[in-house]
Amino acid sequence: MIQGFTRNYKPLELLNNEQLDKIERGVFYILEKVGLKFEVEPPKALKIFKEGGCNVNFSEKIVKFPPGLVKDCISKCPSHFRVEARDPKNDIEIGGNTVYFQPGPGMWYWDLDNLRPRLPTRGEFYDAVKVYDALPNLHYFHANSPNTNMEGVHPLLSTIETYAARARYSTKVNFFGASAGNDRFNLEIARIVGAKGFFGGGAMSPLGWDNEVINGMMRAVKAGVPIVSNGGAVWGASAPATIAGQLITNIVEDIGPLVLAQLISPGHPVFPGSFTFPMNMKTGDPFFCNITISLATAAFSQFWRRYNIPTFLIEAAIPNSKSIDFQSGYEKGMNALIQAISGAAVVWIHGTVFGELTAHPIQAILDDDIAGMIGRFLEGIEVTNETVAVDLIEEVGTIPGIYLDKEHTRKWWRSGQFLPAVADISNLQVWLKTGKKTTIDHAKEKMREIISTHEVSIPLTSHQEEDIEKILIDARNYYKRKIEA
Repeated sequence: MIQGFTRNYKPLELLNNEQLDKIERGVFYILEKVGLKFEVEPPKALKIFKEGGCNVNFSEKIVKFPPGLVKDCISKCPSHFRVEARDPKNDIEIGGNTVYFQPGPGMWYWDLDNLRPRLPTRGEFYDAVKVYDALPNLHYFHANSPNTNMEGVHPLLSTIETYAARARYSTKVNFFGASAGNDRFNLEIARIVGAKGFFGGGAMSPLGWDNEVINGMMRAVKAGVPIVSNGGAVWGASAPATIAGQLITNIVEDIGPLVLAQLISPGHPVFPGSFTFPMNMKTGDPFFCNITISLATAAFSQFWRRYNIPTFLIEAAIPNSKSIDFQSGYEKGMNALIQAISGAAVVWIHGTVFGELTAHPIQAILDDDIAGMIGRFLEGIEVTNETVAVDLIEEVGTIPGIYLDKEHTRKWWRSGQFLPAVADISNLQVWLKTGKKTTIDHAKEKMREIISTHEVSIPLTSHQEEDIEKILIDARNYYKRKIEA
């Protein structure tokens, strides 16, 4: 199992009990008085809600939730659960003080030579999966990573083709969603490779869920696949402009699928997520990586910690920077650090260059250093009789004493530091004499090395390859008929 990073101190808490109580009262009030709209057809989910004790308006497709029922369902959600990868050594255990890092999405590949977005070739997509598989601090895949699609693939088939590519070229936990019924094909691929992974979907803000996501979630619950639900609002547009107000709508949106999952299968793993942004009132665009997002996500994790439920935070991976540069580093680094120390179980960071639109494996390699730095910070300070080193300090004494030749130094120096993989840590004279390479230069060299040497830990068998290809052929034929109809 991938260990992730352990946060060895109390998580950051921004809200006092009175503030948290006010948020909680608001959440349960909105659930009971306003409810959520489920644009589902057929109305199977609505019937499940009705039979479970919710107030359901079938004509309006609005579900209102009694507070007692919601609290009962929340109490059934596990605080820890294991997620299966294709290679058991890459399984992850969600919950407690463990923090994992995940890549963000990118609709397109960012062309580093021409500074423009485009679809990756199949080869580029496969190489990117290999890079992500090799990065030590990237713990599992998102459904739209490394990119949403690749050249030559119809958009209706994109999430199936990309899911299959990740299953072939990586053994890490694989993530999928629902669009045009494609989750049914991905569930079959997951069965063939023996790895359930995650199912995830986002709300239609404000306070709504669409047919594809809800029906996909129900299929995932039936198959025993853990689910992630996340709000998707823009503050001031599809949620209140205030941090506290959008926090309420975000939590309310997450609770709908949580209740549905527990009514179908009590104890099913459900993972509340946050994917909200303030609006840039100058442009009307989402204000990606604004520092106020970390205030919101810290409070979001604090709310769910009250119920001992782990959280899944997306926003740190989605910068406003348009290229791989200093702005990207500070936007991602600051937000991801705050989210990790405030109690999240999963923090997105790797790969995305701008918004949800562009991504590149070079960015992921650089982000892996950021994730490693944050991970080392989470581990904190080890204070033991040996690490306080009183006897050693007494032995070395005053000047001209030295610690460099001591066994204690040889034993402990490495664990006391973080050693980045691609950041330049040479001195100035060496840097001047060795080509004045930038961090991006080092990342490019790392990418070439990974592509030429990395091998997936457990290759698929010939039978698995054949079965996956059969599923892809079935999917291509199925969607061809839909397109032609």
